[in-house]
Amino acid sequence: MSATKTLQSPLSQISVRALAKEELAAVAAIHLAAFPDSALGSLGAEAVRRYYEWQLIGPHDASAYTAVCGSELAGFCFGGIFRGALSGFLQKNRDYLAWRVATHPWLIFNPLFRDKLVNGLNALRRFSKPSSPAAATAPPKKKKAFGILAIAVNPHFQGQGIGKILMLESEKVARERGFEEMNLSVNTTNHQAIRFYEGLGWQKVSREGVWHGEMAKLLKPK
Repeated sequence: MSATKTLQSPLSQISVRALAKEELAAVAAIHLAAFPDSALGSLGAEAVRRYYEWQLIGPHDASAYTAVCGSELAGFCFGGIFRGALSGFLQKNRDYLAWRVATHPWLIFNPLFRDKLVNGLNALRRFSKPSSPAAATAPPKKKKAFGILAIAVNPHFQGQGIGKILMLESEKVARERGFEEMNLSVNTTNHQAIRFYEGLGWQKVSREGVWHGEMAKLLKPK
């Protein structure tokens, strides 16, 4: 079997546009190829498609866009403010996800999947808990940062600057919407991604002297 070759495409052939719901299957395929060991991916392509469908249609204040080369998706990015990105997905798809776990019980023995499942269930409980009267009368909070929920590049197009194009597009959108800060989370062992973000001006955010993967970028007015 021959090795997969990277396609060499001039950046002038790459366009960025809003992501269409009909392209979610292609988004799921890119996610699985870019993150073969992800906990979400272990549930299969349909679960991944449903996850991004929720990010697209849920009660969020967010944008989803894709980099396209010809007729092929080269990458995608979801950014903005997400309300129940994980908990809402679990609630909307709980029957399907329960069936997937029941028919693939070995997933429970995967520590990464198990940790994500626990975190998801905790988020679901918080999502379902009714708000207190005090919360309704609390003073308005500081405007949230524009968050990068997910960004991925089709492995066939890696090394061609497409990730940078997507990140700069998200920064442009954040600026246009008046955000002063952006944030994201990255696996602390993914040194390649960390270097990539730092090269774009992102900085690590430590809590009590410990860094857990949070990064931020201040948007200075132009």
